[in-house]
Amino acid sequence: MDGTRSSIRVIEGGLRRGDLSATASSTKEEGRSLHELEGWIFTSLGVLCFSLSFVSARLALRGFDPLFIALARGAGAGTIAFFCAFLGKYPVPARKQVLRLCLAAAGIVFAFPILTTVALQSVPASHAATVSAILPLLTAVFGVWRKRERVPILFWAIAAGGTAVVAWYLTSRAGGMQLRQADLLIVVACVACSYGYAEGGLLAQEMGGWRAICWMLVFSAPVALVSFFIYLIWRGPLHPVESPSAWFGLAYQMLVSQFIGFAFYYRGLGRGGVARMSQIQQFQSVLAVLAAGLILREQIDAQLWLVLGLLLAAVVGARWAMGAARTTNNR
Repeated sequence: MDGTRSSIRVIEGGLRRGDLSATASSTKEEGRSLHELEGWIFTSLGVLCFSLSFVSARLALRGFDPLFIALARGAGAGTIAFFCAFLGKYPVPARKQVLRLCLAAAGIVFAFPILTTVALQSVPASHAATVSAILPLLTAVFGVWRKRERVPILFWAIAAGGTAVVAWYLTSRAGGMQLRQADLLIVVACVACSYGYAEGGLLAQEMGGWRAICWMLVFSAPVALVSFFIYLIWRGPLHPVESPSAWFGLAYQMLVSQFIGFAFYYRGLGRGGVARMSQIQQFQSVLAVLAAGLILREQIDAQLWLVLGLLLAAVVGARWAMGAARTTNNR
């Protein structure tokens, strides 16, 4: 009799442990889903902010020269970030994190703004968006490389397909793509920026998206400020700028393109994963074209809506591929 009761206790104990394990697994899965949902939301907000970057740069060029815009963008955003970090009493990052923040800043604070603004002198915003369609795939590549993340081949196929759709549409809209100096500048800028996106996304997982972009801008601020003042001295007196659209473009570059947009985007990458969330950026090029048509009066092709549908399918497909791979690995 005692042996039977002991067996029952063992069985009941095993069931309880199994129930606890199942509950813990369910809770973990719910937490993961919540993080991914937040990733989709914040990454989408960041992409929405970035979609006006080329348009706002073209507006700023109506009253300012390219180097002034690019250097003022980094110096202004860095100054704002310094006060945010100081008032928020953010802990200073570790030494290894500081190096990674500086490397990411080299791409997103200096290389991308300077090279793209110079290129936008000779090409329209829609053409710049054409070339920058490679950003999502490059970001995923750098994210996987830095994190040593295993990604299914199907994910790469879908990501490449989405990028090809954007490139095909925007290239056909531009009447064919010729590899000019402006194109080369934008391609180099996209490579540097995509590394900054990926590295910043990984740093956001460690310290949060807001703190990651704040410290990135703080550490780049001395170089940006010194470069900006040296440029002002070398350039000479500034001419009065009476164009409200030029001032709006400059303000947008500093506050949104370089600061607020990155705070959203990095938080999204940190919560949802660099490889998965970077595919939302597929919409950035198409949204940039739409904004160029509405704000700059550039011609919009009717095929834009078809491309939006194809991109939505690509994003959902990439999400499904990652989910299927995760399910297989958990078995």
